[in-house]
Amino acid sequence: MLLDSDIALLGTGVASLVAANVFLTEGKKVLLLNPDSDFFEEDSELPLDPFWPLNAQVLSPDRISESLPENAISELSPCFPGALQLWPESQQQKVKDFHDPSAPHVRSRSRLWIESPDYVSRSERRKDWELIEDMYVRASDAGLNPLSLDGISAWKRFPGFSSGKTEFRGADQKGILLPKICDVDVSRYRNGLREFIRERVSPELVITSASQIELIPEGVRFRSGGALKTARLREGMMVFWTPRLTHWILTQIKKQESTPVMPEGIRIWEEWSLVSREQIDPSIVGVFENMTVWSPAEGVPKAENTRGINLSVLRAGRRVSLDAYRTEALSWASGDSFRGLSRLTHDFLKWENYTVRAMKPRSILEWDESKFSGDIPQFSLKKGNDDVRVICSGGGPLVNVVKTARKACEQYL
Repeated sequence: MLLDSDIALLGTGVASLVAANVFLTEGKKVLLLNPDSDFFEEDSELPLDPFWPLNAQVLSPDRISESLPENAISELSPCFPGALQLWPESQQQKVKDFHDPSAPHVRSRSRLWIESPDYVSRSERRKDWELIEDMYVRASDAGLNPLSLDGISAWKRFPGFSSGKTEFRGADQKGILLPKICDVDVSRYRNGLREFIRERVSPELVITSASQIELIPEGVRFRSGGALKTARLREGMMVFWTPRLTHWILTQIKKQESTPVMPEGIRIWEEWSLVSREQIDPSIVGVFENMTVWSPAEGVPKAENTRGINLSVLRAGRRVSLDAYRTEALSWASGDSFRGLSRLTHDFLKWENYTVRAMKPRSILEWDESKFSGDIPQFSLKKGNDDVRVICSGGGPLVNVVKTARKACEQYL
């Protein structure tokens, strides 16, 4: 039959596109299933690792090393049908070296953690900073060359620092800086990979708006375009767990009586786009409390263009249970959101005013990585049968998503 394939891939984001590329390279016939209509744009992939939640495992030298530019390129390149560009560190280097501005870029920037002004008076802030200081010691031992900064030398390097404010009360404030941590152009990476897959896979084998997806002994049955369709699968199926697939996966777990690996919950993320007159240093990514702050401008902006450009703020909101995510009407921007932005812009950066241009919500599954012990986080959806595997890493930092999807495919093969 027309839909019969070697393997079916069910997913809503980049992970299933990565898997499709791997299997197509091995000469497999691939069926792509997606319950969404927007063609793999759930957008649960982050351009950078926010290193959140704060704990010793997340702030480990191994996790930090994964975000070094050379490591990121080595993980992302094998699954992308083209070149990845490392943005130059200076305008002179950009002129000297060939650079393709339309290619997905991997950008190297320093990561700066700043101690909260109320560090002494709030026990949770004190505990968080102790974890960051422990990260500094372990990163030093691992040869990652962190720097310890104090007072105004720390404050003035943070993106959006108000240079016009002469009064500074944070003389005892501390900062820890890690050089050369990367962020990735997620949109160009997704778009390039998506168009490549569309060119290599027959249109009838790329199914969006798929509904009533049902596992059957010989393969998978689903509804598309108002018709019920069946695809026989010669090898099996891979499912990449993202928040939008949570209801379907939990339903199948009960129906198939499988033994799953369950997430700890779903983290609600908010990506804010702010505009201010303050000068923004594009070479630093700052971390303040539960907010990661950076300039989204590409490359090395000219000095006259660094004022009035956007400041992106990725804020970690609350973590909700799977049941709450499915049943509750979640509020993406709460009072805590605006209080957090006020602490960042008014209390810390000393901005007098700013404009909120946009806020993009995201929801990303969080897992207890200690349960995986270096293995690919996955489980079989059919009890006693390994033909249908659920891969438990469909969202988060793009480098981690691509790495997990690729290794899961290699293991499957």
